[in-house]
Amino acid sequence: MNETRKPKAPNGKAAAAGDPSDPLARMNEMLIAQALSLDAMFTELVGHAADNYTKWPTSAARYARLALRAQSNCRASVETVAKADRAKRRAQGGAAA
Repeated sequence: MNETRKPKAPNGKAAAAGDPSDPLARMNEMLIAQALSLDAMFTELVGHAADNYTKWPTSAARYARLALRAQSNCRASVETVAKADRAKRRAQGGAAA
């Protein structure tokens, strides 16, 4: 958590460049990036909680709460991507019928 990372565009293309025919593509990319970042935060915070458990139990509990919050938000991001994907597939299937 102490290092700063620059976001990278997929395939080296500009982040603003997207498929104009699919307006949800950029949202999905952002949500996936958010889920991956939150998962990394969860892993790091759990490590901090484990390291601090014996000396500073109050700090460890706070790290654990933050880790669980990151995990919950990660799950919510993944669920949103899945819902958008299902809606997109339903819309494409309905157009063919």
